[in-house]
Amino acid sequence: MIKLEYLIILLLSTFFLKLFIKNSNKIGKFLDVLDIPKKGKIHKNITPLIGSFPILILSVAIVIYFNLFNKNLEILYIFIFSYIFFIMGYLDDRFGLNAYLKLCISIIIVLIAINSSEFLVIDNIYVQTLDRTFTLHKIKFFFTILCVLLLVNALNLMDGINGLASGFASLWLLSLSLISYNDPIFGLIFILSIFMTINTFQIIRGYYFLGDSGTLFLGSLVSLSTIYIYNKKLIFGNFIELEKIFIFFMIPGIDMFRLFLTRLLNQKDPFSRDLDHLHHLMLKNFTLYKALVIYFFIFFTTNFLSYFNIIESYLIIIIYLIVYIFFVFFSKKKFK
Repeated sequence: MIKLEYLIILLLSTFFLKLFIKNSNKIGKFLDVLDIPKKGKIHKNITPLIGSFPILILSVAIVIYFNLFNKNLEILYIFIFSYIFFIMGYLDDRFGLNAYLKLCISIIIVLIAINSSEFLVIDNIYVQTLDRTFTLHKIKFFFTILCVLLLVNALNLMDGINGLASGFASLWLLSLSLISYNDPIFGLIFILSIFMTINTFQIIRGYYFLGDSGTLFLGSLVSLSTIYIYNKKLIFGNFIELEKIFIFFMIPGIDMFRLFLTRLLNQKDPFSRDLDHLHHLMLKNFTLYKALVIYFFIFFTTNFLSYFNIIESYLIIIIYLIVYIFFVFFSKKKFK
């Protein structure tokens, strides 16, 4: 049962959000984070990159409210390192940091984070298809860093149409909160997921964009929270299969892999901007709202089928890959 205090916090934060929206342009100008339309962009109006600021403020408030400084250091570490990612994202929005500099800084941040607690390191993975558990031993730090950075970058690349990245972050956190119902992290990410859903509608309406501050903050928060919950489940012998985790993140992940591969094959910088993302192809075929509905429908359907074992996880992955490849191929051919 949802506690009354959660509802009160959400009510107060929603009231704050209305004030924030009313002054969003002034805040964007004051912080000097405005997205100006140019080549490689699809919007036409100058828009503030402050979509993550209400989420950040709320998260700080509930971290203090739940007194995490004395109760649960692992959860506190998750939020602290996510805030560091937020700062780097804000500096990128304002000054335009070099992509490889951000990558190096990100590696250092994640390395420090995973050394702060064993609950933030992936050491064992269970592959359902092979019915086998693999212990990573010496490569556990490398594998954990890789997983966090891949998700952060995938969410960053997904932030190309209004509400898409924020919507997925909301769904991920809501799903994680339901999985971790009896854990102290439940209240925090549940409140954040509901508030982020409300905030996503404001992003869809174009009041502001998420910005790199938002994608880096939310990407790191989701990835570290996932690892934490995964390891907590392991204590009680509850393995979450690798295939289910892959399905959970495969929509932005597979598109990121295609983008990086095609850019490298075309001798381009893998971090360069273009309009070849899946969401750009979706916008050429559908309206914004239809594209978002299709995205979220695919997420719900694939994860529902996987979580309740209605269809084997590996078959869901194969089916999605086939549909994805055909859609990208025919869309690119149609609009070439």
